[in-house]
Amino acid sequence: MNKGQTTILLDERWKLEDFSVFTKEYQQLYGFFHGLRLIKEGDFSNIEFERMPWLGGGSVVGFFSILGKYVRPENKPEVKQIQYASPGFIELTLYVEVAKDIALIVSSVAGSITSVAATYNFIYSQYQKRKLTQLKIKDLEAKQLREQIEFVKSSVLELQQLYKLNPAQVKALTQLSKGDELVQLKMLLALYRRVKPVADLQVNNKANFKSA
Repeated sequence: MNKGQTTILLDERWKLEDFSVFTKEYQQLYGFFHGLRLIKEGDFSNIEFERMPWLGGGSVVGFFSILGKYVRPENKPEVKQIQYASPGFIELTLYVEVAKDIALIVSSVAGSITSVAATYNFIYSQYQKRKLTQLKIKDLEAKQLREQIEFVKSSVLELQQLYKLNPAQVKALTQLSKGDELVQLKMLLALYRRVKPVADLQVNNKANFKSA
C-alpha cells in the first residue's frame, strides 16, 4: 500500500456531532479496509478475532476494534490540512488505496441510500426474527435448516453487491470469517452501521468522498 494524500470536500453547516461521526466511523472503515488489503497481500497473521464467539454485539464491536489495532500508529490517517468554509476541505495523509475503498462504499450507499437502507432493514429484521444472533453456520448445517442457510447465503451475496465489494475483498472476507457465511453476514451488517452515518454526510452535501 502507498502513503499519500486524499482530499474530502466539505460544505454546508457542520455541527460538532458531524465531526464526531466523521472521525469515529471513518477510522473504523479505515481499519476494516486496511485489514482486507493486508489479507490480500498476505501480511495478516495471528488474527485475534478467530477466537471470538460471534454470538451477540460484543464480538462485532471487538472485531472493528481489533482491526483498528492492525493499523500502525504511523499509518493511521493524519490531518495534513483543513479548511472549514463553504466550500471547504480536509486533506488527509493515509494509505490512498484504503481511502479509495472507503470512497467507493460510501458513494455506493449514498447513491442508493433509501433502497440500501430498506434492504439492510429487511435482512436485519429477518436475521433477528430467525434468531441467528447466537448461532454460526455450523449450527444451521447440523440441524439441516436449509431455508435458514439459503437466507444467510443470499443475504451475504446481496450485501456484497450493494457495497460493490470486489472479488479480492470478498475473498478476504471469506478468510476473515473462516468460510462461515453467518459470521460474514454479521460482519456485513455491522459494516453498514458504520458506513451509513458517513454516507449521510455525503447525501446531505456536508462531505464529498468521491474525490478521494
